[in-house]
Amino acid sequence: MRIRREAEGQGEVINISSLLDVMFILIIFFLATTTFQREERDVRVSLPEAAAGATLSEAPQVIVINVLEDGRYLVGQQAMSLEQVREALVSAVDERPGQRVLVRGDQAARHGHVAAAVLAARRAGVQEAHIGYQLVQ
Repeated sequence: MRIRREAEGQGEVINISSLLDVMFILIIFFLATTTFQREERDVRVSLPEAAAGATLSEAPQVIVINVLEDGRYLVGQQAMSLEQVREALVSAVDERPGQRVLVRGDQAARHGHVAAAVLAARRAGVQEAHIGYQLVQ
């Protein structure tokens, strides 16, 4: 005689009601916090002014130095010699001590011209001088 077991063919039942409760609480929490963030931005507040007239949270602009194939340097749209670039960077660092510089060298430009621009930035007192490149995918 064969005895049938009740456990055959049936797996254990997992109670997920507590997991659903946690998920609903998390959804409500995220909805509430995003709503509060929006309300905080909409409040009209009279912000203090800085002495120089700039906002306190203003990030320093990045000065872009383009190195052309023939070794010329362009800062903005103005062609400059390496010494003029260094002088412009010294005055920019005097105005904003946290000034950043991005050196963009043409693909056919000599490495020495790009390195000279980075060195000029460092000698001018720039703490962050980076070389720009384009990612190829």
